[in-house]
Amino acid sequence: MAIKLYLHIGYPKCGSTTIQEALFENRKTLRSQGYGICGRTLDLLGSKSKLWFPVGYFKSHLDAAREGNAPDLEPEFKALHARAKAAGLHSVIISAENLSAVQAPALLACAKKYFDCRIIFYFRRQDDWLTSSWAQWQFKGGEGLTAFIHRRLSEPGKLLFKPVLESYLEHFPRETFWVKLLSGKHLHGGDLCADFWQSIGVDAGAMKPVGSRNVSFSTQLAGVLKESPYLFEDAHDNELTGFIDEQHRGRRGLKKDALPRSMREEILTFFKTENDWLETTFFPGGGLGPWLALPEDAAGVDLSGLDDASLRGVSEILNLNMIVLKELRQDVDKIKRALGIK
Repeated sequence: MAIKLYLHIGYPKCGSTTIQEALFENRKTLRSQGYGICGRTLDLLGSKSKLWFPVGYFKSHLDAAREGNAPDLEPEFKALHARAKAAGLHSVIISAENLSAVQAPALLACAKKYFDCRIIFYFRRQDDWLTSSWAQWQFKGGEGLTAFIHRRLSEPGKLLFKPVLESYLEHFPRETFWVKLLSGKHLHGGDLCADFWQSIGVDAGAMKPVGSRNVSFSTQLAGVLKESPYLFEDAHDNELTGFIDEQHRGRRGLKKDALPRSMREEILTFFKTENDWLETTFFPGGGLGPWLALPEDAAGVDLSGLDDASLRGVSEILNLNMIVLKELRQDVDKIKRALGIK
């Protein structure tokens, strides 16, 4: 029987970090059940491995592909197959957010020569995805949420999920896809990890549970921080936000702010062609209807304050105090370590 290769292809802000944490925490149990997990490259994680997944490995190859110098990964997958076979594995799992790049399927297609490939793809409703994306990245450049959404919706034809899945369909058969809605009502047991375990045939009861990871800030908090973009080197600079997380452990339990209903409707109208295609291609029974419906009482909140110029002076004072507090905390920790004080 051919060894299965489960390709978890992202998408960013669609639970990938949570799934990777679950894979890492359960790597020994999974290995005992015949599942291997690829780490920093296409090696297999061991009991003493660090928390690494092949995002950087694929980034270098994807960058080369974008420049017209796509590498041949067949020798890599051949070697991976040999390692998996020698270890007595029946399945191997690769998880990387950047495998949702449209260039990725062409690089991965050679794996079909050695593995029975399966594609796993989770996605969330576009209005929620745009909000989460802004609260993770774009606010760090000083752009407001409403400005980001209006800019994003001014780019005709720029869709989120359809280009990725279309690209994979050119290289992998439709029946090998596991495409799921990232929504509690649509996940097995209402839990992302439990749903993932079911998709690869693992008993969720045997797995160690993990909480959600890489949770975006609330729109209100990000709205304050975006007034001081000089606090961040780029959209991926998480030093300050990581410090805030340390001081505010309860953030993950807070309910995120909603968009106004009118803006949600505008976003879903923009992405109607994408959702129609997703439904026809992967949910022919009409499964997207309830997922797309907005509750009648979904009035949302007024976001005008997030972009209000009158907040900027107050926001900057708060932000400067926060960065000073962070620097002081780091200095105190350094002194305490030097003195041997815990």
